[in-house]
Amino acid sequence: MNYIIKARELGEALSQTTEVQGLKAAEAAIMADPKSKEAFAQYQEKERGLVTTQMISKVVPEKESLALLDLKVRLMNKHPLIKAYFVQQQNYEKLMAMVNLTLTTAMHGMPSANDLPIPEEFKGMAQQILDKIGGGNPMEKMQITPEMLKGIKLPPDFKS
Repeated sequence: MNYIIKARELGEALSQTTEVQGLKAAEAAIMADPKSKEAFAQYQEKERGLVTTQMISKVVPEKESLALLDLKVRLMNKHPLIKAYFVQQQNYEKLMAMVNLTLTTAMHGMPSANDLPIPEEFKGMAQQILDKIGGGNPMEKMQITPEMLKGIKLPPDFKS
C-alpha cells in the first residue's frame, strides 16, 4: 500500500506549512482567551447542529444557515482572535483545495482553462493555477465532455 505511505508523507508535509501552523496557532490563541473560547464554543455548537441537520434531512434550512453566518460575522467583529482564526481557516481551505485539485488532475488528467465553464476574465487566472499544479511537467489532458458539464448551473446570460 505505497499510496498510504505517500498519503502519510503528504499529511506530514502539510502539517509543516504556514497555513496549517497558522490555523493551529490561531486556535490555540482562542483557547487561551476565556471570552473568545466561550464564544467560539457557541459557534461550533451551532455549526455542529447545522451539519447534523444536513446529514439527517439533506436540506439545511436557509434561516439556520443565515443565523450561523450572522453569528460568525458578529463574533469576528467582537473577537479579534476569532477573526484571525477564520482568516487562517480560509488560508488552510485554499491550500487543501489546491492539494485536492492536484490529486484529481494527477488521476484524471489536466484540463485546459479554456475547457472549464468559467467566465473569460477568470480563464487566465485558472490557467496559472493549472500550470502551477502541473509543475511544468506535461500531463495527460483531461477530456471534458458535455455530459460532464450537466448539472452545472450557469447564469442565463453566461458566455464562456
